[in-house]
Amino acid sequence: MFDADRPITKSEQDRLGRSVFAKYLARCILDHQNPESLVIGLYGSWGTGKTSIINLTLEELRLAAGNMLDIDKPVILNFSPWSYSGQQQLIYSFFRRLSSEIQRSPFVENSDRIIELLELYVSFFTHKPVPRAFRPKHSVIKKMIKPHATKEEAFGWESGRDLTHVKAELNEILSQQKHKIIIFIDNIAQIEDGEIKQIFQIVKSMGDYANTVYVLSMDKKHIIHAMNNIYGHGGVEYLEKIVQLPFNIPEISKQDLENILLDRLYQIVKIIPENSWDKSHWADLYYSTIKYFFKNCRDITHYVNTLSFSFSRVKELVNPVDFFAITTLAVFSPRVYAGIRDNKDLFTDFISNVFETDQDTLAEDKLRCDEIINRAKDISPECLLQLLIRLFPRLRNIYQTQVPFYHSEDLARRDRRICSADVFDIYFRLSLPSGYMSEPEISALLRLTNDVEAFSQTILRLNKDERILQFLDLLDSFAVNKIDKKNIPNVIETLLDSADLFPEGENNPLSFNTPMRVHRITHQLFARYHSNEERFAIFRDAIKKSTMSLFIFIHELRMQTSEIFESDQQIPSEEHDFSLDQLDVLKKLTVSKIIYWSEIGRLAEHPKLIEILYAWKEWGNFDDCKRFVGLMVQEDKGLLAFLLSFLKIPIDQAMTKLTKNPEWENALRQIEDFIFVGILEPHAKMMFEDISFEKLREREQLAILIFLDLIHAETVKIMPKVSD
Repeated sequence: MFDADRPITKSEQDRLGRSVFAKYLARCILDHQNPESLVIGLYGSWGTGKTSIINLTLEELRLAAGNMLDIDKPVILNFSPWSYSGQQQLIYSFFRRLSSEIQRSPFVENSDRIIELLELYVSFFTHKPVPRAFRPKHSVIKKMIKPHATKEEAFGWESGRDLTHVKAELNEILSQQKHKIIIFIDNIAQIEDGEIKQIFQIVKSMGDYANTVYVLSMDKKHIIHAMNNIYGHGGVEYLEKIVQLPFNIPEISKQDLENILLDRLYQIVKIIPENSWDKSHWADLYYSTIKYFFKNCRDITHYVNTLSFSFSRVKELVNPVDFFAITTLAVFSPRVYAGIRDNKDLFTDFISNVFETDQDTLAEDKLRCDEIINRAKDISPECLLQLLIRLFPRLRNIYQTQVPFYHSEDLARRDRRICSADVFDIYFRLSLPSGYMSEPEISALLRLTNDVEAFSQTILRLNKDERILQFLDLLDSFAVNKIDKKNIPNVIETLLDSADLFPEGENNPLSFNTPMRVHRITHQLFARYHSNEERFAIFRDAIKKSTMSLFIFIHELRMQTSEIFESDQQIPSEEHDFSLDQLDVLKKLTVSKIIYWSEIGRLAEHPKLIEILYAWKEWGNFDDCKRFVGLMVQEDKGLLAFLLSFLKIPIDQAMTKLTKNPEWENALRQIEDFIFVGILEPHAKMMFEDISFEKLREREQLAILIFLDLIHAETVKIMPKVSD
């Protein structure tokens, strides 16, 4: 359900009882017998339904006109000035619309003469010619007899008549017939101050005709302010001279507004499974805060449109009640909404579930939360706080320390609550940049660096939330200098132990991939130590303690080695993070870690297997490395892992470019660095010819196909060829 911000057009849509007033207004206009023009004002603030009342009045007028004799039928013009721009364009457009409406009303007597005079009259003001379609039509005979008398009068002054005489004749014709000209002018407050002045000049000067009724819809305060801007003062008096019959549209009652809101929301709620909608939770949120955000029907439309558009995209992933509530803030307090979005650590258990919060931290959190709450403009801070506490129970630790409460992160995650750190980001998908992190959150994360376990859990959660790359970027750019020196070993240990789990990122002339980013960060941290012995001890301990990463150590040691050999030989050895002898020790320690991974069965599944095997070959016992490969490829799973690693580039290219590249032969040479391809051929052919081949994943199938194609293997099953 999506509702544009449109007013109602029919009485059957009326939920506020405005039809009675509209019918009364329409009948009064039709019953008005005074031939002098009448100006009616409909005063109401933004969103009170002025346009809806006009539409209902038009409906009643047209219904009544359908039952009238032609001689009594009114000419009705509904004019919206905000559709036109420029003061003269506004005047010109108004009279074009009025002439067109009279021309389209065949029941109007003397319509041609009325239009002729009307157009001559307005030509004096606009200095524009009368449109050809509205110029008087002369017969062929008259043109032949008196050609000088049939000259087209393109401009008002060419008629040879005075402006006063033109209007007097026009009024005389209009006063002699029963047709009323009823003109509605809506949205006056939406145009510029100078154009508002033009509208009033039309009504009281240019358009002050007999048997004419104007209905002006406006926000009285705005119009008075506009007139004060133009004349300096006297806006109230000016408006009173214009409007002869004012009507104040009452504000919509709270009960009517609530009924409309709940009716609109029900159209969304009824498609939600009953067991997913917590009625009690909704009541707590709605009656304590949400209902007070809505002041008029347009507020409802804005909210329901936003909710309908965004909820459909996440309805299976969020708690619907929480989403309805946070959308209220997105619509009516966007700065509060942004504050919540940008401070995940403050509103969820993102950090607090890994360490005990101290009083200093709570005091700092309260200052941050107070600042966000104070951003609200249209709701009291006390009311907003009640909403936030119900959405984010963690805030009770800050504001209601004496009130006992129960909160379970496991239950919050199960119910897809916004207060769950694992679900939080989903609620902000349409506003949260991918991987977004705020500086306050960075500062909160860095406070955890004194506890390696807490920091490690937080880093893994950032990786799960797909925000780790943003964290590394911020850490590299400014945050690295905020880490206390005594906590540097914890940071290096955590980053190196987790880095293999991170997305690799892009590596191009303008950006670094993740291994390079980690290298830059560790290098900056190492630079704060003056002794490479201290740096060596930190890195050595990180290798020994690591349980999740392997490749990152290899990458780091290769980078450190290349930097030594590629640097100016005049640079003292202590300026490098490590000496060559220290690097040799660290490489041997890394090889021992590689061997351990091979023994426990984890090495074969590592996505950077090829890089790890080359490090083993170069830094350790190559025979041990080849023996591992020989055993690994005997298993289907091991062969697939081996081929997937060594044929990664050909597989990627085959999936995207769909063409064979001669450089793929390089992959065969790399494979033969570790094992003879002839040993792999029978196993690969057997897997290809087996009926279970079709059950393999696409990359696995391509690994076998590309390998067999590169070695020109002959198989019983027909093997598709990769295009040349």
